Amino acid sequence: MIRKLIALRHGEAEKGFGIEDFDRALALRGYAEVELVAKWLLREGYVPDLILGSSAERAAATAFHAGRILELDETRITVDQSLYLASKTILLDLVYELPEESNCVMIVGHNPGLEDFVSFVGGYDRFAKAGGKLMTATVACLEFEGEWAEIVSALPTLKFLKRTIDVV
Repeated sequence: MIRKLIALRHGEAEKGFGIEDFDRALALRGYAEVELVAKWLLREGYVPDLILGSSAERAAATAFHAGRILELDETRITVDQSLYLASKTILLDLVYELPEESNCVMIVGHNPGLEDFVSFVGGYDRFAKAGGKLMTATVACLEFEGEWAEIVSALPTLKFLKRTIDVV
């Protein structure tokens, strides 16, 4: 079974003057960034079965905005506190537990954990050659054959790493 894991960093957030980091909203520019990336994913046929996102305001807004554009029912979108600033280890544990009936899953999260996760699982060299950074609203896709719990040993291919300027 071919699996696709799409990693999307949240869109640009409002500046955090006097606001807790967790509560920073997605900026208007962030909504526009997410829209560009989600429309590109839709055109290219990368539509997830599930979206799992951090419950931080900007990441949750990114997850739901992308989900609407990807024509995903809101019941297929989940936000979780444990994804807020999650390390690569926490993200790996999450992936190991993904439902086997899902072949394509999107994770919406934060740096540095999301970037560390993609570079570790997708291969540091390949990640560096593809650009090596998950800027806001940058999307990466890891593809492999096997069960979700085999993602590391299956040696996934980094199918793409796209910034908003790459998808217009």
